[in-house]
Amino acid sequence: MVSQKTIITNQNVKFMRKVGLLLSFLIGFWSVSYGQTLQVTGTVTSKADGSTLPGVTVLEKGTQNGTVTDINGKYSLKVKQGAVVQFSFVGMKTTEVKADRGVINVELEPAVTELGELVVTALGIKREKKALGYAHQDVKGDALLQTRENNIGNALTGKIAGVQVIRSSNGPAGSSKIVLRGHSSLTGDNQPLIVVDGVPINNFTGRENNDYWNPSLDMGSGMADLNPEDIESVSVLKGASAAALYGSRAGNGVILITTKKGKQNPGLGINFSTSFGIESAFTHPEMQNSFGQGIEGIYDNQTNLSWGPEITGQEVENWNGQKVNLAAYDNVKNFFDNGTSQNYAVSFQQDYGKSQVYTSVTRSNDKSHIPGAELHKTNLT
Repeated sequence: MVSQKTIITNQNVKFMRKVGLLLSFLIGFWSVSYGQTLQVTGTVTSKADGSTLPGVTVLEKGTQNGTVTDINGKYSLKVKQGAVVQFSFVGMKTTEVKADRGVINVELEPAVTELGELVVTALGIKREKKALGYAHQDVKGDALLQTRENNIGNALTGKIAGVQVIRSSNGPAGSSKIVLRGHSSLTGDNQPLIVVDGVPINNFTGRENNDYWNPSLDMGSGMADLNPEDIESVSVLKGASAAALYGSRAGNGVILITTKKGKQNPGLGINFSTSFGIESAFTHPEMQNSFGQGIEGIYDNQTNLSWGPEITGQEVENWNGQKVNLAAYDNVKNFFDNGTSQNYAVSFQQDYGKSQVYTSVTRSNDKSHIPGAELHKTNLT
């Protein structure tokens, strides 16, 4: 009996040794597999133009293990099998790729970052609106076209707070006077400086004094020569700080006008627009049309008073001895006509890669409700 137990015990020991060796082998194999590394190489390029990107940070995600690409955009990094590799570069979107192969070539896309609202100041310098030390407001060109005004100054009416536009009554060729934040001078010119694409223009409207020897004279304004279809945006700079950008001429503020330019759009772009409008006098004075010329109910062709007989179409003798039927004439209402406004505009823009071209032609035909006041204008840009 003793010998049998000894044999059984020896067999158990041998079996346990085999099991232990097998477990040790499996654990060792799993450890080797888990800790297996992979040498990853490749080239990093820009998706925009295909150029190589030196200095790109290549990092094994979640670790400090990383490198950078050389001058040719190449890199080499030893990472764990199946790890995630991050590629990051200034101005590019960060890209993550799983390390499941030895060669990984990556294309980085440009990162589009939206900045705050930009403002174009003097000399074309762009700054964020919140960084300016003076009041600034702007209006887009599309908003100016809603009113279909041929004079940009008139189109600013009601678009910007604190801007007072005084329209001329001299028809379509008349000038418009602009005042920012009220009058600053009793005798001088209160108009702001007009700057088109960085170049100041003359917006002189003529003599404003009205006395016997020097009557007022409306000579139009420089803003009336601009084509509203070519305007990209209009910015208004208010306050004394704005004058520091353009000198003493900008003491009453500045109106910056930016015109349209060619855009980076593929192919040829053609825009055509047309408009037609009718204008008439808004109101007329109410006239007394019940009684004719005369005094105390008696007709008198030698007076300008209208206290004569009631007008019933009776025959009377006028001032030059002719027999006419007594009638009332509304000479004020009959003086005005129905005015018309016609505008035709066509523009072309072409992208040639490194350069863009913008061309426009506009024809305007304006006939005022005031007889004899007309404006025919052609703009070529």
